[in-house]
Amino acid sequence: MLIFDKLYHIFVHLRKCLYLRTLKSACKGTATFPITQLLDMKRVLIALFSLLLGITVNAQVKNYISLAGQLGDASYIYNIPDINSRISGGIDGAFTVSYEMRANAFLFDLGLGLNVSHSIVDVGSMSQVLENQIDDDPISGGDLFNYIYHQTGRKDSYTNLSLQVPVMLGAASKHFYFLAGVKLDMSLLARANAKAVIDAELDYSPSGLDHTPVMPNHGSFTNYEVRQAPVNVSFKPQVLASAEIGYRFVDVACGTGWDVPKEHNYWRVALFFDYGLLNMNKAGNNENITLPKSYSTDGMQNITINHIFSTKLAADSRVNNMMIGIKATYLFELPQKKACTVCRDAYRGHSSSGK
Repeated sequence: MLIFDKLYHIFVHLRKCLYLRTLKSACKGTATFPITQLLDMKRVLIALFSLLLGITVNAQVKNYISLAGQLGDASYIYNIPDINSRISGGIDGAFTVSYEMRANAFLFDLGLGLNVSHSIVDVGSMSQVLENQIDDDPISGGDLFNYIYHQTGRKDSYTNLSLQVPVMLGAASKHFYFLAGVKLDMSLLARANAKAVIDAELDYSPSGLDHTPVMPNHGSFTNYEVRQAPVNVSFKPQVLASAEIGYRFVDVACGTGWDVPKEHNYWRVALFFDYGLLNMNKAGNNENITLPKSYSTDGMQNITINHIFSTKLAADSRVNNMMIGIKATYLFELPQKKACTVCRDAYRGHSSSGK
């Protein structure tokens, strides 16, 4: 195509200019950067700017408003030690309203959307000793003990509602198209909950007392299922690298050089892929579980599981999100201002309106 031919010739010219100037400088035994080389580069930059400007000035430009929905897999990728998995699994959905400009084969897309994802982290089995806890039972009188627990089947689930601003560039040819760019992602509301089966026992050796394997009213028990109520999660803003490639359900006017769609409105379906470039986790300093304030009264009912991203284990771990799935888009062409055409009456020498 003409535009790509121009780009190729500009690239060849730039490479030739840089090579010749560098060779001349080397022969003279100097590493200077001649003013003529700067002038050559200036000409190339002007040509590139003119070319990009010509894409929109001389091209057949169409403007659209699009409504898009997507559905796919939602995952978090992390490197938290001592847990079962390195990637979570779940479901993702989004709805986006966008402005799209098409200039010949070139596409530009700017949108605003809402994304909701639900993903489950398989933490698995985990053991830990919380040392020198204080038993506030009035009978025991504040004895020190070590809390020894082992949890199995631990799963933490995360639900995140976020606002997204996609900025995409791409191209279309006949029925196929692609877009690539970034999505700015801001978490609006995120919640986490957790569940696990816990076995725990109390070691009173720091107080010189006997080992107490089972005492439910003090938080020592076997095979007890703990379900943590949902808590708020604070995720950092994210930048997603995004790409989609798909098929346009449109008849094209072939032979125009740009395969211009004949329909004003049409559907397209694509595969999409989003990957978070930044660490979105605000690491906390929690233990895996929090013991109740009063063992004598609260007992095992108030043991709290802290979601894994808020714990000390995740303090040095990156957390990146990833979504992949199917996207469907419907595009509405915006009205265009037509060129003004004046019809002249060849016989009377004035316009057909009589003025």
